[in-house]
Amino acid sequence: MACYLLHAGQPSARRLQRRVSRLASYRSASAVDFHDVVIRWGATDESDPGAGLVLNPRDAVLRTQSRAAMGRLLRRTGIRFAQREQSKTGTANPSVRFSRQYRVPLFDLTPLACFRSDTSPAWINNRIARIQDSFREVGFDDEKVTRRVLHLAIRALHAVGLDFGMVSIGMSPKGLLHVIDITARPVLEGRVLELYGDAVQSFMDRHERLGRQPTANVMLGTDVELMLRSPSGKMVLASNYFSRKGKVGCDDRSVQFDGKRLPLMELRPDPDPSPLGLVNKLRETMLEAVRTINRRQVEWRGGSMPFRPYSTGMHMHFSNVPFSSQLVKALDNYLGLPLMMVEDQRTAQLRRPKYGALGDVRFKDYGGFEYRTPASFVIDPDVTTAAFCLAYIVATYHRELPVFDLYEENVQIAFYRGDTTALLPIVERNFSQLRQLPIYERFRDHLDWLYQMIQNGWTWDEAQDVRTAWGLPLAERKPERVRKPRRRRGAQAIG
Repeated sequence: MACYLLHAGQPSARRLQRRVSRLASYRSASAVDFHDVVIRWGATDESDPGAGLVLNPRDAVLRTQSRAAMGRLLRRTGIRFAQREQSKTGTANPSVRFSRQYRVPLFDLTPLACFRSDTSPAWINNRIARIQDSFREVGFDDEKVTRRVLHLAIRALHAVGLDFGMVSIGMSPKGLLHVIDITARPVLEGRVLELYGDAVQSFMDRHERLGRQPTANVMLGTDVELMLRSPSGKMVLASNYFSRKGKVGCDDRSVQFDGKRLPLMELRPDPDPSPLGLVNKLRETMLEAVRTINRRQVEWRGGSMPFRPYSTGMHMHFSNVPFSSQLVKALDNYLGLPLMMVEDQRTAQLRRPKYGALGDVRFKDYGGFEYRTPASFVIDPDVTTAAFCLAYIVATYHRELPVFDLYEENVQIAFYRGDTTALLPIVERNFSQLRQLPIYERFRDHLDWLYQMIQNGWTWDEAQDVRTAWGLPLAERKPERVRKPRRRRGAQAIG
Protein backbone atom coordinates (compact mmCIF):
# COMPACT_ATOMS: atom_id res chain seq x y z
CA MET A 1 0.00 0.00 0.00
CA ALA A 2 1.24 3.48 -0.89
CA CYS A 3 0.01 6.80 0.46
CA TYR A 4 0.37 9.78 -1.87
CA LEU A 5 0.15 13.48 -1.05
CA LEU A 6 -1.42 15.46 -3.89
CA HIS A 7 -0.71 19.18 -3.55
CA ALA A 8 0.15 22.31 -5.49
CA GLY A 9 3.35 23.17 -3.66
CA GLN A 10 1.74 24.76 -0.60
CA PRO A 11 4.26 25.27 2.24
CA SER A 12 2.02 23.38 4.69
CA ALA A 13 1.90 20.35 2.39
CA ARG A 14 5.67 20.37 2.09
CA ARG A 15 6.05 20.58 5.88
CA LEU A 16 3.67 17.63 6.29
CA GLN A 17 5.60 15.55 3.79
CA ARG A 18 8.88 16.27 5.56
CA ARG A 19 7.35 15.27 8.89
CA VAL A 20 5.79 12.04 7.56
CA SER A 21 8.57 10.53 5.48
CA ARG A 22 6.41 7.67 4.22
CA LEU A 23 4.17 10.09 2.35
CA ALA A 24 5.01 9.79 -1.34
CA SER A 25 4.60 12.59 -3.87
CA TYR A 26 1.67 12.12 -6.21
CA ARG A 27 2.79 11.63 -9.81
CA SER A 28 -0.16 10.43 -11.88
CA ALA A 29 -3.46 8.58 -11.61
CA SER A 30 -1.98 5.59 -13.44
CA ALA A 31 0.41 4.96 -10.53
CA VAL A 32 -2.43 4.62 -7.98
CA ASP A 33 -3.45 1.07 -7.14
CA PHE A 34 -6.73 -0.19 -5.67
CA HIS A 35 -5.15 -0.46 -2.19
CA ASP A 36 -3.49 2.99 -2.27
CA VAL A 37 -4.54 6.24 -0.62
CA VAL A 38 -4.37 9.76 -2.05
CA ILE A 39 -4.48 12.73 0.34
CA ARG A 40 -5.45 15.88 -1.54
CA TRP A 41 -4.14 19.06 0.07
CA GLY A 42 -6.26 21.98 -1.09
CA ALA A 43 -7.47 22.70 -4.60
CA THR A 44 -5.49 21.37 -7.53
CA ASP A 45 -6.37 20.89 -11.17
CA GLU A 46 -5.66 17.16 -10.98
CA SER A 47 -8.78 14.96 -11.14
CA ASP A 48 -9.35 12.20 -8.61
CA PRO A 49 -7.73 8.90 -9.64
CA GLY A 50 -10.06 6.09 -10.64
CA ALA A 51 -8.55 3.64 -8.16
CA GLY A 52 -7.68 3.86 -4.48
CA LEU A 53 -9.15 5.87 -1.63
CA VAL A 54 -9.13 9.66 -1.95
CA LEU A 55 -9.25 11.81 1.18
CA ASN A 56 -10.79 15.19 0.33
CA PRO A 57 -12.09 14.50 -3.18
CA ARG A 58 -11.72 17.35 -5.65
CA ASP A 59 -15.45 18.16 -5.77
CA ALA A 60 -15.59 18.43 -1.97
CA VAL A 61 -12.62 20.81 -1.90
CA LEU A 62 -14.24 22.95 -4.60
CA ARG A 63 -17.37 23.29 -2.44
CA THR A 64 -15.33 25.25 0.07
CA GLN A 65 -13.81 27.66 -2.48
CA SER A 66 -16.70 30.14 -2.29
CA ARG A 67 -17.62 31.00 1.26
CA ALA A 68 -21.04 32.29 0.21
CA ALA A 69 -21.92 29.12 -1.72
CA MET A 70 -20.64 26.96 1.12
CA GLY A 71 -22.78 28.92 3.56
CA ARG A 72 -25.91 28.36 1.48
CA LEU A 73 -25.25 24.62 1.38
CA LEU A 74 -24.68 24.41 5.14
CA ARG A 75 -27.81 26.41 5.96
CA ARG A 76 -29.87 24.08 3.77
CA THR A 77 -28.61 21.16 5.83
CA GLY A 78 -29.71 22.84 9.05
CA ILE A 79 -26.34 24.24 10.14
CA ARG A 80 -26.13 27.84 11.35
CA PHE A 81 -23.63 29.71 9.23
CA ALA A 82 -22.50 33.23 10.09
CA GLN A 83 -23.05 35.65 7.23
CA ARG A 84 -20.95 38.73 6.63
CA GLU A 85 -22.38 42.17 6.04
CA GLN A 86 -20.77 45.10 4.29
CA SER A 87 -20.26 48.22 6.38
CA LYS A 88 -20.48 51.75 4.99
CA THR A 89 -16.70 51.76 4.61
CA GLY A 90 -16.89 48.64 2.45
CA THR A 91 -15.27 46.31 4.99
CA ALA A 92 -16.91 43.01 5.86
CA ASN A 93 -18.32 42.50 9.36
CA PRO A 94 -19.95 39.42 10.83
CA SER A 95 -23.74 39.60 11.07
CA VAL A 96 -23.50 37.76 14.42
CA ARG A 97 -21.26 38.95 17.25
CA PHE A 98 -19.43 36.20 19.08
CA SER A 99 -18.42 36.05 22.70
CA ARG A 100 -16.09 33.13 21.98
CA GLN A 101 -14.54 31.38 18.99
CA TYR A 102 -13.24 27.87 18.37
CA ARG A 103 -10.93 26.27 15.84
CA VAL A 104 -11.25 22.49 15.37
CA PRO A 105 -8.72 20.65 13.15
CA LEU A 106 -9.98 17.26 11.98
CA PHE A 107 -8.52 14.32 10.08
CA ASP A 108 -10.47 11.28 8.88
CA LEU A 109 -13.57 13.02 10.32
CA THR A 110 -12.04 12.83 13.81
CA PRO A 111 -11.30 15.96 15.88
CA LEU A 112 -7.58 16.23 16.63
CA ALA A 113 -7.84 19.07 19.15
CA CYS A 114 -9.99 22.03 20.10
CA PHE A 115 -8.67 25.58 20.36
CA ARG A 116 -10.65 28.37 22.06
CA SER A 117 -10.39 32.13 22.25
CA ASP A 118 -12.46 34.24 24.62
CA THR A 119 -11.33 37.53 23.09
CA SER A 120 -13.51 37.18 19.97
CA PRO A 121 -10.75 37.72 17.39
CA ALA A 122 -11.67 39.79 14.38
CA TRP A 123 -11.89 38.31 10.90
CA ILE A 124 -8.75 39.81 9.49
CA ASN A 125 -8.73 37.76 6.28
CA ASN A 126 -11.57 36.73 4.05
CA ARG A 127 -10.99 33.09 4.98
CA ILE A 128 -9.70 31.40 8.13
CA ALA A 129 -6.88 28.89 7.65
CA ARG A 130 -4.71 29.65 10.68
CA ILE A 131 -5.10 29.36 14.45
CA GLN A 132 -4.22 32.77 15.85
CA ASP A 133 -2.07 33.31 18.93
CA SER A 134 -5.10 34.31 21.02
CA PHE A 135 -6.36 30.70 20.93
CA ARG A 136 -5.44 28.12 23.54
CA GLU A 137 -5.95 24.38 23.37
CA VAL A 138 -8.69 23.00 25.62
CA GLY A 139 -9.65 19.44 26.51
CA PHE A 140 -12.55 17.70 24.80
CA ASP A 141 -14.27 17.34 28.17
CA ASP A 142 -13.38 20.87 29.26
CA GLU A 143 -17.07 21.85 29.42
CA LYS A 144 -20.39 20.78 27.90
CA VAL A 145 -20.25 23.36 25.13
CA THR A 146 -16.97 21.87 23.89
CA ARG A 147 -18.71 18.61 23.09
CA ARG A 148 -21.35 20.55 21.14
CA VAL A 149 -18.58 22.34 19.24
CA LEU A 150 -16.90 19.06 18.30
CA HIS A 151 -20.18 17.54 17.12
CA LEU A 152 -20.92 20.60 14.98
CA ALA A 153 -17.40 20.55 13.51
CA ILE A 154 -17.79 16.89 12.45
CA ARG A 155 -21.22 17.55 10.97
CA ALA A 156 -20.13 20.67 9.06
CA LEU A 157 -17.01 19.04 7.61
CA HIS A 158 -19.02 16.01 6.51
CA ALA A 159 -21.80 18.15 5.03
CA VAL A 160 -19.44 19.49 2.37
CA GLY A 161 -17.98 16.01 1.75
CA LEU A 162 -14.51 16.63 3.23
CA ASP A 163 -12.52 14.02 5.12
CA PHE A 164 -10.16 16.48 6.83
CA GLY A 165 -9.76 20.20 7.34
CA MET A 166 -10.34 22.87 9.96
CA VAL A 167 -13.73 24.19 11.07
CA SER A 168 -14.04 27.62 12.69
CA ILE A 169 -17.01 28.10 15.01
CA GLY A 170 -18.34 31.11 16.91
CA MET A 171 -20.58 31.16 19.97
CA SER A 172 -23.08 33.99 20.35
CA PRO A 173 -23.74 35.63 23.73
CA LYS A 174 -26.89 33.45 23.95
CA GLY A 175 -24.84 30.27 23.52
CA LEU A 176 -25.82 29.51 19.91
CA LEU A 177 -23.08 27.99 17.77
CA HIS A 178 -22.44 29.20 14.22
CA VAL A 179 -19.98 27.85 11.67
CA ILE A 180 -17.76 30.72 10.53
CA ASP A 181 -15.58 28.95 7.97
CA ILE A 182 -14.25 25.60 6.75
CA THR A 183 -10.88 25.18 5.11
CA ALA A 184 -9.51 22.12 3.34
CA ARG A 185 -5.91 23.31 3.78
CA PRO A 186 -5.22 24.65 7.27
CA VAL A 187 -1.85 26.26 7.86
CA LEU A 188 0.45 23.65 9.41
CA GLU A 189 2.84 25.15 11.92
CA GLY A 190 3.84 24.25 15.46
CA ARG A 191 1.19 22.31 17.34
CA VAL A 192 -1.12 21.99 14.33
CA LEU A 193 1.65 20.46 12.22
CA GLU A 194 2.35 18.02 15.02
CA LEU A 195 -1.34 17.04 15.23
CA TYR A 196 -1.71 16.42 11.51
CA GLY A 197 1.62 14.63 11.23
CA ASP A 198 0.64 12.19 14.00
CA ALA A 199 -2.85 11.73 12.54
CA VAL A 200 -1.57 10.94 9.05
CA GLN A 201 1.02 8.52 10.44
CA SER A 202 -1.63 6.72 12.53
CA PHE A 203 -3.99 6.60 9.56
CA MET A 204 -1.32 5.03 7.34
CA ASP A 205 -0.43 2.44 9.98
CA ARG A 206 -4.08 1.49 10.48
CA HIS A 207 -4.89 1.40 6.77
CA GLU A 208 -1.87 -0.80 6.06
CA ARG A 209 -2.73 -3.15 8.92
CA LEU A 210 -6.36 -3.57 7.91
CA GLY A 211 -5.77 -3.69 4.18
CA ARG A 212 -8.86 -4.70 2.28
CA GLN A 213 -9.81 -7.53 4.59
CA PRO A 214 -13.29 -7.61 6.18
CA THR A 215 -13.49 -6.24 9.68
CA ALA A 216 -13.66 -9.13 12.14
CA ASN A 217 -15.84 -9.30 15.25
CA VAL A 218 -18.06 -6.29 14.53
CA MET A 219 -20.51 -5.72 17.36
CA LEU A 220 -23.90 -4.17 16.55
CA GLY A 221 -26.21 -2.38 18.92
CA THR A 222 -29.14 -0.02 18.77
CA ASP A 223 -31.29 2.32 20.80
CA VAL A 224 -34.87 2.80 19.67
CA GLU A 225 -36.97 5.89 20.37
CA LEU A 226 -40.74 5.48 20.56
CA MET A 227 -43.68 7.51 21.82
CA LEU A 228 -46.90 6.46 23.52
CA ARG A 229 -50.41 7.39 22.33
CA SER A 230 -53.65 7.30 24.30
CA PRO A 231 -56.97 6.07 22.81
CA SER A 232 -57.99 9.73 22.41
CA GLY A 233 -54.88 10.43 20.32
CA LYS A 234 -52.98 12.32 23.00
CA MET A 235 -49.34 11.86 23.98
CA VAL A 236 -48.68 9.69 27.03
CA LEU A 237 -45.49 10.36 28.96
CA ALA A 238 -42.99 7.51 28.95
CA SER A 239 -41.89 8.67 32.40
CA ASN A 240 -45.28 7.49 33.68
CA TYR A 241 -43.89 3.97 33.32
CA PHE A 242 -40.08 4.10 33.19
CA SER A 243 -37.06 5.77 34.71
CA ARG A 244 -34.22 7.13 32.60
CA LYS A 245 -31.93 4.09 32.85
CA GLY A 246 -32.29 0.42 32.03
CA LYS A 247 -32.95 -1.68 28.94
CA VAL A 248 -36.26 0.12 28.69
CA GLY A 249 -36.00 3.71 29.81
CA CYS A 250 -36.65 7.31 28.85
CA ASP A 251 -34.76 9.64 26.57
CA ASP A 252 -33.50 12.81 28.28
CA ARG A 253 -35.69 15.16 26.22
CA SER A 254 -38.40 16.65 28.44
CA VAL A 255 -41.56 18.70 28.02
CA GLN A 256 -40.64 22.40 28.00
CA PHE A 257 -37.15 21.42 29.24
CA ASP A 258 -38.45 20.84 32.77
CA GLY A 259 -36.27 17.73 33.19
CA LYS A 260 -39.16 15.75 34.68
CA ARG A 261 -41.86 15.00 32.09
CA LEU A 262 -40.15 12.67 29.62
CA PRO A 263 -42.20 11.77 26.52
CA LEU A 264 -39.83 9.38 24.68
CA MET A 265 -39.51 5.71 25.53
CA GLU A 266 -36.14 4.17 24.60
CA LEU A 267 -35.44 0.48 24.00
CA ARG A 268 -31.80 -0.52 24.60
CA PRO A 269 -31.24 -4.18 23.78
CA ASP A 270 -27.89 -5.82 24.44
CA PRO A 271 -25.48 -5.70 21.46
CA ASP A 272 -24.90 -8.74 19.30
CA PRO A 273 -22.34 -9.72 16.62
CA SER A 274 -25.15 -10.95 14.35
CA PRO A 275 -27.85 -8.72 12.80
CA LEU A 276 -30.47 -11.43 13.23
CA GLY A 277 -29.32 -11.94 16.81
CA LEU A 278 -29.86 -8.23 17.43
CA VAL A 279 -33.40 -8.55 16.06
CA ASN A 280 -34.12 -11.28 18.63
CA LYS A 281 -32.67 -9.21 21.47
CA LEU A 282 -34.74 -6.22 20.38
CA ARG A 283 -37.87 -8.37 20.53
CA GLU A 284 -36.93 -9.54 24.04
CA THR A 285 -36.55 -5.91 25.14
CA MET A 286 -39.94 -5.09 23.61
CA LEU A 287 -41.52 -7.90 25.63
CA GLU A 288 -40.01 -6.43 28.78
CA ALA A 289 -41.62 -3.10 27.92
CA VAL A 290 -44.98 -4.81 27.24
CA ARG A 291 -44.96 -6.26 30.73
CA THR A 292 -44.45 -2.79 32.23
CA ILE A 293 -46.94 -0.88 30.09
CA ASN A 294 -49.93 -2.95 31.11
CA ARG A 295 -52.52 -0.95 29.15
CA ARG A 296 -53.47 -2.47 25.81
CA GLN A 297 -54.93 0.81 24.54
CA VAL A 298 -51.68 2.78 25.01
CA GLU A 299 -50.16 2.44 21.55
CA TRP A 300 -46.47 2.55 20.62
CA ARG A 301 -45.66 4.90 17.76
CA GLY A 302 -42.40 5.28 15.82
CA GLY A 303 -41.29 6.70 12.49
CA SER A 304 -40.06 10.29 12.30
CA MET A 305 -42.31 12.46 14.45
CA PRO A 306 -45.27 10.81 16.24
CA PHE A 307 -46.01 14.03 18.13
CA ARG A 308 -44.73 17.46 17.24
CA PRO A 309 -42.16 18.71 18.06
CA TYR A 310 -40.64 15.42 19.28
CA SER A 311 -38.80 13.46 16.60
CA THR A 312 -37.86 9.81 17.00
CA GLY A 313 -34.79 8.02 15.69
CA MET A 314 -33.26 4.56 15.74
CA HIS A 315 -29.53 4.80 16.28
CA MET A 316 -27.16 2.07 15.17
CA HIS A 317 -24.19 1.41 17.47
CA PHE A 318 -20.89 0.01 16.22
CA SER A 319 -17.91 -1.28 18.16
CA ASN A 320 -14.83 -3.35 17.25
CA VAL A 321 -14.68 -1.46 13.95
CA PRO A 322 -12.31 1.49 13.46
CA PHE A 323 -14.13 4.78 12.93
CA SER A 324 -13.32 6.54 9.66
CA SER A 325 -14.77 9.03 7.23
CA GLN A 326 -14.93 6.25 4.64
CA LEU A 327 -17.16 4.21 6.98
CA VAL A 328 -19.50 7.15 7.62
CA LYS A 329 -19.82 7.84 3.88
CA ALA A 330 -20.56 4.16 3.32
CA LEU A 331 -23.26 4.26 6.01
CA ASP A 332 -24.85 7.27 4.31
CA ASN A 333 -24.84 5.48 0.94
CA TYR A 334 -25.85 1.98 1.95
CA LEU A 335 -27.92 2.47 5.13
CA GLY A 336 -29.14 6.02 5.61
CA LEU A 337 -30.24 6.53 2.01
CA PRO A 338 -32.21 3.26 1.56
CA LEU A 339 -34.06 3.80 4.85
CA MET A 340 -34.91 7.37 3.85
CA MET A 341 -36.56 5.96 0.69
CA VAL A 342 -39.18 4.02 2.69
CA GLU A 343 -40.00 6.73 5.24
CA ASP A 344 -43.27 8.58 5.41
CA GLN A 345 -41.92 11.76 3.80
CA ARG A 346 -44.58 13.97 5.40
CA THR A 347 -43.16 13.49 8.89
CA ALA A 348 -39.58 12.93 7.70
CA GLN A 349 -39.42 16.52 6.47
CA LEU A 350 -40.52 17.70 9.92
CA ARG A 351 -37.66 15.75 11.51
CA ARG A 352 -34.96 16.88 9.11
CA PRO A 353 -32.56 18.53 8.91
CA LYS A 354 -32.45 19.29 12.66
CA TYR A 355 -32.37 15.56 13.32
CA GLY A 356 -31.32 12.78 10.97
CA ALA A 357 -28.79 14.68 8.88
CA LEU A 358 -26.43 12.75 6.63
CA GLY A 359 -23.40 11.53 8.57
CA ASP A 360 -24.95 12.21 11.98
CA VAL A 361 -22.53 10.36 14.28
CA ARG A 362 -21.54 10.57 17.93
CA PHE A 363 -18.72 8.87 19.77
CA LYS A 364 -19.65 6.74 22.77
CA ASP A 365 -17.90 6.18 26.08
CA TYR A 366 -17.42 2.46 25.38
CA GLY A 367 -15.10 3.31 22.48
CA GLY A 368 -17.51 2.82 19.60
CA PHE A 369 -19.85 5.25 17.90
CA GLU A 370 -23.50 5.56 16.90
CA TYR A 371 -24.97 6.43 13.51
CA ARG A 372 -28.03 8.63 14.09
CA THR A 373 -29.32 9.41 10.60
CA PRO A 374 -32.27 6.95 10.37
CA ALA A 375 -35.72 7.58 11.80
CA SER A 376 -37.32 5.02 14.14
CA PHE A 377 -37.59 2.22 11.56
CA VAL A 378 -38.76 -0.22 14.25
CA ILE A 379 -42.20 0.73 12.89
CA ASP A 380 -41.80 -2.24 10.49
CA PRO A 381 -40.08 -5.50 11.55
CA ASP A 382 -39.09 -6.36 7.97
CA VAL A 383 -37.43 -2.96 7.50
CA THR A 384 -35.75 -3.35 10.88
CA THR A 385 -34.27 -6.73 9.96
CA ALA A 386 -33.05 -5.44 6.59
CA ALA A 387 -31.53 -2.35 8.25
CA PHE A 388 -29.59 -4.46 10.76
CA CYS A 389 -28.30 -6.64 7.91
CA LEU A 390 -27.20 -3.56 5.95
CA ALA A 391 -25.49 -2.12 9.02
CA TYR A 392 -23.58 -5.37 9.51
CA ILE A 393 -22.51 -5.58 5.85
CA VAL A 394 -21.38 -1.95 5.71
CA ALA A 395 -19.41 -2.14 8.97
CA THR A 396 -17.73 -5.39 7.91
CA TYR A 397 -17.08 -4.73 4.22
CA HIS A 398 -17.05 -0.93 3.86
CA ARG A 399 -13.46 -0.92 2.56
CA GLU A 400 -14.66 -2.97 -0.42
CA LEU A 401 -17.65 -0.75 -1.16
CA PRO A 402 -17.23 2.35 -3.34
CA VAL A 403 -18.58 5.49 -1.72
CA PHE A 404 -20.40 7.90 -3.99
CA ASP A 405 -20.69 11.63 -3.48
CA LEU A 406 -24.00 12.36 -1.75
CA TYR A 407 -22.85 15.80 -0.64
CA GLU A 408 -23.33 17.72 -3.86
CA GLU A 409 -25.90 20.41 -3.15
CA ASN A 410 -28.71 19.09 -5.37
CA VAL A 411 -28.38 15.58 -3.93
CA GLN A 412 -28.55 16.88 -0.38
CA ILE A 413 -31.57 19.02 -1.21
CA ALA A 414 -33.29 15.92 -2.62
CA PHE A 415 -32.44 13.97 0.55
CA TYR A 416 -33.83 16.57 2.94
CA ARG A 417 -36.92 17.18 0.81
CA GLY A 418 -37.60 13.47 0.49
CA ASP A 419 -37.37 13.50 -3.30
CA THR A 420 -37.24 9.74 -3.77
CA THR A 421 -37.58 10.00 -7.56
CA ALA A 422 -34.33 11.93 -7.85
CA LEU A 423 -32.51 9.58 -5.49
CA LEU A 424 -33.76 6.25 -6.87
CA PRO A 425 -30.95 5.85 -9.47
CA ILE A 426 -28.35 6.30 -6.70
CA VAL A 427 -30.02 3.66 -4.54
CA GLU A 428 -30.24 1.23 -7.46
CA ARG A 429 -26.54 1.73 -8.19
CA ASN A 430 -25.67 1.13 -4.54
CA PHE A 431 -27.68 -2.10 -4.36
CA SER A 432 -25.88 -3.35 -7.46
CA GLN A 433 -22.62 -2.84 -5.55
CA LEU A 434 -23.95 -4.70 -2.51
CA ARG A 435 -25.00 -7.69 -4.61
CA GLN A 436 -21.40 -8.15 -5.73
CA LEU A 437 -20.38 -9.03 -2.18
CA PRO A 438 -20.55 -12.77 -1.35
CA ILE A 439 -22.16 -11.89 2.01
CA TYR A 440 -25.26 -10.54 0.21
CA GLU A 441 -26.55 -14.06 -0.49
CA ARG A 442 -26.68 -14.78 3.24
CA PHE A 443 -29.20 -11.96 3.80
CA ARG A 444 -30.78 -11.88 0.34
CA ASP A 445 -34.38 -12.49 1.45
CA HIS A 446 -34.33 -9.55 3.86
CA LEU A 447 -32.48 -7.15 1.57
CA ASP A 448 -34.42 -7.96 -1.59
CA TRP A 449 -37.65 -7.19 0.26
CA LEU A 450 -36.36 -3.72 1.19
CA TYR A 451 -35.24 -3.16 -2.40
CA GLN A 452 -38.70 -4.16 -3.63
CA MET A 453 -40.26 -1.63 -1.26
CA ILE A 454 -38.00 1.09 -2.64
CA GLN A 455 -38.68 0.24 -6.26
CA ASN A 456 -42.45 0.13 -5.73
CA GLY A 457 -42.49 3.39 -3.77
CA TRP A 458 -43.86 1.70 -0.64
CA THR A 459 -43.40 3.36 2.76
CA TRP A 460 -43.83 2.18 6.30
CA ASP A 461 -47.09 2.84 8.15
CA GLU A 462 -46.54 5.27 11.01
CA ALA A 463 -50.18 5.03 12.12
CA GLN A 464 -49.67 1.41 13.14
CA ASP A 465 -49.08 0.30 16.70
CA VAL A 466 -45.53 -1.09 16.82
CA ARG A 467 -46.74 -3.91 19.07
CA THR A 468 -49.20 -5.03 16.41
CA ALA A 469 -46.59 -4.83 13.66
CA TRP A 470 -44.27 -7.09 15.65
CA GLY A 471 -47.01 -9.46 16.83
CA LEU A 472 -46.34 -8.65 20.46
CA PRO A 473 -48.90 -9.74 23.05
CA LEU A 474 -51.05 -6.91 24.32
CA ALA A 475 -51.78 -6.55 28.00
CA GLU A 476 -54.73 -8.62 29.09
CA ARG A 477 -57.84 -6.82 30.18
CA LYS A 478 -58.45 -7.39 33.84
CA PRO A 479 -61.84 -8.97 34.44
CA GLU A 480 -64.29 -6.59 36.03
CA ARG A 481 -64.93 -7.35 39.66
CA VAL A 482 -68.55 -8.31 40.29
CA ARG A 483 -69.73 -6.42 43.31
CA LYS A 484 -72.26 -8.05 45.60
CA PRO A 485 -75.31 -5.90 46.36
CA ARG A 486 -75.00 -4.20 49.67
CA ARG A 487 -77.52 -5.42 52.25
CA ARG A 488 -79.56 -2.69 53.73
CA ARG A 489 -79.44 -2.40 57.44
CA GLY A 490 -82.23 -4.35 58.98
CA ALA A 491 -82.99 -6.39 55.85
CA GLN A 492 -83.26 -10.17 56.11
CA ALA A 493 -81.63 -12.64 53.81
CA ILE A 494 -83.98 -14.67 51.63
CA GLY A 495 -83.85 -18.39 51.87
